[in-house]
Amino acid sequence: MKERFRRWARVARLAVLAVLAIPLLGQSSARAQSQPQIAYILPAGGQRGTTVNVNVRGRFLMGATQVHVSGKGVTGKILSSERPPVDKKQPRRLDVVANPDLAHIQLTLEGDAPVGERDLRVVTPGGVSNRFRFYVGQVPEVNEVEPNSTLAEAQTLPSLPVVVNGQAFQADRDFFRFRAKAGEMLVFEVYAEKILPYIADGVPGWFQPSLTLYDAEGREVAFADGFRHHPDPVLFYKVPKDGEYAIEIKDILYRGRDDFVYRLSIGTMPFITHVFPLGGRHNSEVRVKLSGVGLPAAETTLALAADGPARQSVQVSAKGFLSNAVPFAVGDLPEMTETEPNNSPEQANRITPPVTVNGRIDSPGDVDYYVIAAQAKQTLVMEVFARRLDSPLDSLLTLFNPKGKQILENDDTVDKSEGLVTHHCDSYLTYTFPAAGNYMLRIADAQGKGGDEYAYRLTVAPPQPDFLLRLRPDNPRTPQGGYTQFGVTAFRRDGFNGEIKLALKGLPEGFSAQSEVIPAKQNEARMMISVAPGVPLGLYSPTVLGTAHIGDKDVIHQASPCEEVMQAFYYMHNIPSREFSLAVIERGPFTLTLDLPPREVLKVPRSGRVEVVVKVTFKKGVKPGVITLKPTRIPQEWHIEATPILPGQNQSTITITVFGNKAVHSGQRGQLIVTATMKLDKTTVFGYVPVIPYEVQ
Repeated sequence: MKERFRRWARVARLAVLAVLAIPLLGQSSARAQSQPQIAYILPAGGQRGTTVNVNVRGRFLMGATQVHVSGKGVTGKILSSERPPVDKKQPRRLDVVANPDLAHIQLTLEGDAPVGERDLRVVTPGGVSNRFRFYVGQVPEVNEVEPNSTLAEAQTLPSLPVVVNGQAFQADRDFFRFRAKAGEMLVFEVYAEKILPYIADGVPGWFQPSLTLYDAEGREVAFADGFRHHPDPVLFYKVPKDGEYAIEIKDILYRGRDDFVYRLSIGTMPFITHVFPLGGRHNSEVRVKLSGVGLPAAETTLALAADGPARQSVQVSAKGFLSNAVPFAVGDLPEMTETEPNNSPEQANRITPPVTVNGRIDSPGDVDYYVIAAQAKQTLVMEVFARRLDSPLDSLLTLFNPKGKQILENDDTVDKSEGLVTHHCDSYLTYTFPAAGNYMLRIADAQGKGGDEYAYRLTVAPPQPDFLLRLRPDNPRTPQGGYTQFGVTAFRRDGFNGEIKLALKGLPEGFSAQSEVIPAKQNEARMMISVAPGVPLGLYSPTVLGTAHIGDKDVIHQASPCEEVMQAFYYMHNIPSREFSLAVIERGPFTLTLDLPPREVLKVPRSGRVEVVVKVTFKKGVKPGVITLKPTRIPQEWHIEATPILPGQNQSTITITVFGNKAVHSGQRGQLIVTATMKLDKTTVFGYVPVIPYEVQ
């Protein structure tokens, strides 16, 4: 852990240096055009079958009209919104506003509402907010009450099980007192990083809670400051005798801030620590071994549908309570299970690609060998799935030729589609075998660790070119009679570099969108949605489909919405969310158009200059200000000038100059994005020029 903190500290120093419709109320002020942003909510969950009052803190929440929670069984309403007095002494932060707006909301959780994580958003005349995580629980809940910063002040909890919703301020320590009976196996579980995975202006980039358990005499009897590779601690304790106990939660680095929100559950709840195997094959039944506490059985059977998702979960019920959910992969290849002993080349398990091997590094220092009878000129991909499936294994994958000489080795490969993984330690190799023969593949833990929980899935197969798609942002907005843009990012796999055609589906009458293309060897495109003036204000949930021709077939994938967040001043993550929420708001103060026919591709000379005219129309009653145009996504060797639109003018010219060299080639395609800003009533109003598709001549 010390090494992890030192690593984060080094990074920080460098960084410092270097169709669902919800009614929206109309409002014409400039502030109404500012999109709401949630910094945190408290409490971040509630028991199903209850009504919960929640405080939402953030920016531009004044005039909030609706609250929306994803999934079934949870509805909400806005009680009020206010702007607390300005406190000039409060330091300004990147993600926690110095004097945030406050919205009071009330959520009704139906008795049959599914347990688990939801996306909560607030709707204002300026659009829909980012999502914040809200958890539907199954046991009684209480809110922390200060002062409770010492053992003597410990807040007394009702009977177990219980969930405590709290907040850790600067150097804060929160104590809670409860009674327990001899023989009970108590599980203490904290949700903190799970609630807010990343903070922008702090190292290591999340709240790092610790738990300390005390007996009736005030003696420390147990401690936890994480759970394997997770910062959120889990503590197990078998109660030795009846009596009173106290649990303390604090940040292990003695920090504290308003958005250090947590949920602490205490009780004899079922908890799965790990499973084996970590996955199975579509259209099969898999017996899964369970490890943990309070579980109803040592095994469970999963029926995996032929058309089920590639990532599922294992969850069991005991005494009327659901356990935590652990990830479970579902693939399409034949499967086999590792057979011990296979700790040397002489004991290697023989595998025949394509195959997925379910194995584990059973003890510290253990290694597993597999022999592959490869064909000449055969290309195989060898990939480990472990950390991405919540295994603590830090895999090291090594390939040897038939004479025992090392050919390739890989420790870590970054999978950018896994936004919640911060240590990318799964291995990936690809190799074209020059000659037929028995090649040896070895898997080990790079840190020399091992144990029953160090499981893995090792796939050995010919390349399976494919792609995933992400939408960003997951909460765009567009004014009536206007348009908006959002990005579609492709995560390509196993050498797939082909074109991906994008189409937007599920738009009602009054919306229009043209199909776009992510060009070959590129990873992103912008899509634009136009909205007619009469489209009702509200939220809409269209979908984006991507189609690519791979091999001899068309492959179609639906894009997943995601939010882009910063961690520890430097790292950026794309984290999938549950819904793509497009907000239609009142018309903005200005609208920009192009002198190009809709969707016409701009022909750009490989060496030369071209001009595009941008025109502006203002909403009635708006006093024109200076509109500044800023081109983005500028290709290499391009120079772009965009003159501002001054009061009294109605257009601007964007001049594109291309200096032809090896970096610019004929047939090169892409999109030019131009943003616009204007000051209005001391507020900066944003807008877009329609996407400009181009092709180099």
